[in-house]
Formats: sequence, C-alpha cells, structure tokens
Amino acid sequence: MNTGSHDDRFDAIARDVHASALDALSPRTRAQLQLRRRASLQPAPAPRLRTLAWPIAAACAVAALAIGWQLRGPGRMPMDAPPAAPMVAANPTVDDDGSATLVLDENPEFYEWLASSDAAALAME
Repeated sequence: MNTGSHDDRFDAIARDVHASALDALSPRTRAQLQLRRRASLQPAPAPRLRTLAWPIAAACAVAALAIGWQLRGPGRMPMDAPPAAPMVAANPTVDDDGSATLVLDENPEFYEWLASSDAAALAME
C-alpha cells in the first residue's frame, strides 16, 4: 500500500469538505470569523504601569524602615553595642574566710607568658 497516494487522497477529500462547509456559512458568520482571526493575529497591547503603584510601594518601604528604626531601641544595633569584654576562663576558689580568689590572680607567670612573643605566635596560628 502506497502511503503517499493515501495521504494525497485524504488531503483532497478534507479540502473538498472544508470548501463545502465554507459555502454553507452565512456572510455574517464569515465576516465575524474574519474579524476574530485578524484580532487574534495582532500583537497584544503593552501592559500599562499603574500610575500610583510605585509611589505607594516607596511610601510603604519608608514607613517600614521608620517603624523598624523606632522599635530597635537603644543598644540593639551592632553599631550601638558597647565593646565586648574579653572572656577569661577563671576558676574561683573559696578561701577559709569565705572570700573568693581567682586562680589567675595566684599565678603571675601566666601573665608573663601572655605578654611574651610565644603567646602572640600561638594566637596567629
């Protein structure tokens, strides 16, 4: 079976049926179809920006920043924070009289080592 001749016959029959269907349409329906076809082939109009959209968005952003600035309170932003105190690991010991002393206070050699170049080299590692 030759598929080329089958396809050609099918196309011819389809064209004949289409032509007879067009002949059966009223002139009014044919005019409406042509108008709708032309309208569908034209490019869509560009969307318009709303005139108040950008000013309203900018006003909302400014209001949000102002409210956030008011709610932050003193000392909550990193630039307002006081410098952090250095953390020292200390083990307090309690004497017989009830007073607490730090182990670091009893060991002055630690402070001498801390001032040496060995401590700086260790910190750089």
